[in-house]
Formats: sequence, C-alpha cells, structure tokens
Amino acid sequence: MRITTGSILVVTAGAVITLASCADSSDEEAPTDNPSTLLDGGASDGAALDAACEGGADDCSTTPPCKATDLCPVATGADPRHALMSVWGSSKNDVWAVGSRGTIVHWDGMAWASTPSGTTQTLFAVSGTGAGDVWAVSSRAVALHSTGFTGATATWTASAPVAPAYAPYFPMPWNESLLLSVLARAPGDVWIGGEPYPVLLDPDSPPQKANLWRGSGTSWHHDVLADDFAIRGFWASGAADVWAVGGVFGTPVNRAGRAFHTTGPSGAPVWTEVDTQSSASLNAVWGSGPNDVWIVGDRGTVRHWTNGPVKRWEIVAVPTDRDLHAVWGSGANDLWVVGDFGTVLRYDGVEWRAADAVFPVGVTPHLRGVWGSAADDVWVVGDGIALHLSPKAGTAP
Repeated sequence: MRITTGSILVVTAGAVITLASCADSSDEEAPTDNPSTLLDGGASDGAALDAACEGGADDCSTTPPCKATDLCPVATGADPRHALMSVWGSSKNDVWAVGSRGTIVHWDGMAWASTPSGTTQTLFAVSGTGAGDVWAVSSRAVALHSTGFTGATATWTASAPVAPAYAPYFPMPWNESLLLSVLARAPGDVWIGGEPYPVLLDPDSPPQKANLWRGSGTSWHHDVLADDFAIRGFWASGAADVWAVGGVFGTPVNRAGRAFHTTGPSGAPVWTEVDTQSSASLNAVWGSGPNDVWIVGDRGTVRHWTNGPVKRWEIVAVPTDRDLHAVWGSGANDLWVVGDFGTVLRYDGVEWRAADAVFPVGVTPHLRGVWGSAADDVWVVGDGIALHLSPKAGTAP
C-alpha cells in the first residue's frame, strides 16, 4: 500500500468542485468508472476504494474536503467496479451492505470487511432483526441468512428457494425472477418481495404469479399481491401495520407506482391498495410512525402519507427529477433520500434540500441505499462507494 494524493469531486446543490485529498490505494490502479450494471460484474481484484477521507483525512497536507460536506467516502475493501445495492444495521457498530457479484461487507465501528456470500449473483436487499439475525436476497433460488459474527467470522447460509424451478408450461418458459426487498419482522418470520414468479398449484389451471413470500427460511408461503406487480420496498410500524410499494412488471400502464397496506394479522395479511398519484415506479418506503410514511421512486417521485381525511398519498415536490432509490430517517424531521448520479436529498421537517457529498473523480455514481443508527450516524451506499455522515452534518437540522 502507498499513500497518494488524488482528486475528489465535491458535489453541492449548485456546483461541482475538485479538491485535493489523501487516499489509500493499491499499486494496481482501480477503474475510474462505476458501471451501473447490476448482475454479475467482473471478478474482484481486491482494490480498495480511492478517495477515502474517513479516519485518515487529518493526516493530509492539504485541507480535507470531507469536513466541509455532508457525506464523506469510506473505503470498504470491496471491488470498486461492483455496486452496493442496500445497507442495514442493528447498531452503529454492526452495519451490513450487499451488492453485485455477491458482495457482502460489514462495518464493526472501525472498518469495513468483506465476508464470503457463496454466490456471484447480485444481492438486492439486506435486513434483519438484530446482530444475530440478518437476511440478504437476490433471486428465487438465492435467499441468504446469517447469525452474525462468531469471533472474527460470519457465515451466510442459503435458505430453501422461495419457489421451485418453474417448468416450461404453456405459453412460455419462465426464467428467474429477482427478489428486491426483505422485511425481517422477527426471528423465523421473514417477508420477501420481488418480481412476479409463477407458482403452479393445479396442472389444469393457469399459474399464479406470486410476488410475496413469507416464512422462516426452511419453508415459504406465497402470496399474490396484485397482478404483474414487483414489490421493491417494505416498511412496518408493527406486526399489523405494513406497507409494500413497487411498480408494474412487464407491461407499461398509465398507473405504474403502487402502494399496498395491511393492518391484518401477520399470518394472513389482507391488503388494500392506496392511491399514490404516481405513474413512476416506486422503489422504497420508510416512516417515523403509522401516520408519517414516505415513498420515493423514479423521476424524482416523493409521496407522503399522513392518514388524513383523504385516503391517498400526497404529492411532494423535491429539487430533483433523478430516479430515487432509497429513503431513511432518524425521525419525522430528519430524512435522507438517495438516487442516481450522486443525488442526495435531506428533509428537516420543513423543506427538502440537496445535500453535499464527496466523490472520486470520474463518473458520478448512482446511490442505491441509505440507513443510519441515529441522526449523527448515517450510511449511503451505491456504485463502488460507501459514504458516511461527516462532522458538518453530524446532527439533525
């Protein structure tokens, strides 16, 4: 390893500034681009991310830009050509991020470290109930579970496929469908959502296109939550209050963004669709409580649910038209949203503003996941990058 001086882009609401910084890099130069391809990237060469200000920035001979921005990059040790798709943790010292080529990395409060996943498929979502119960999902046949770290190692075990391989029944064979979201409600009680996948209950009847699976990992119950609907996000305020959001799968229609709500028993949920007033696909949902829930989606779509007299989602204007992929908050007055081309938005309870972030020089990466343990501890992940809240933005507005 050697210490080099490189360039970093500081992306603000109105400008892009190049600043000097210190960074750790390997002797082999890492790629300067961050492809957004999600499935099966190239083999890992072990190169660390460049431009990692966190922890070593104070040793720079020049003024580090991280202290002047909201979010600062942190080296994960993962191949920078791979995308990190989702991030979740049980505490500030137990954070997981998953992504393409089966990438799984863990933050222990001091540094990120890779753990083997046993797959080369892209992992689209990670969630859990605690340090000893973590799930990561990819496709019909790839749902992984971990009991966390035992000493210095963590093991991921493949669960039973959520559905059997589908035979080439008329009118066409069916390939894999992607699992895009996971809600770990309690140990042994996991909900997984994704693209519709056919389940044949009766050889003489058409197959049902399941998109929601509930189970323990050894067995799964399937549900059909609307026809041709891909579930991209879950959020729950309790065992009997769950939202599922997503978009139409396969054929475009005028009303693509959809949201479903259940307040029924967890063992047999009854879903009600609530109008989102959105023609764009919806990608993620988060709330501070049952009467304060947010959805984000493509083309800068943001919606807010307050359970007011009119039972539909409120349209919210934000300062971007980029596709938005994830939302998280520490409370009703402190929300973060991330999306394409380095888009980061923050809400203070009154207005949305564009937040600042530091990126390596090159193609500005798409950001795909956000999670925090508190208002002063927020992680954002994306294409070849992980960002952490800097001292500038260490408290809620």
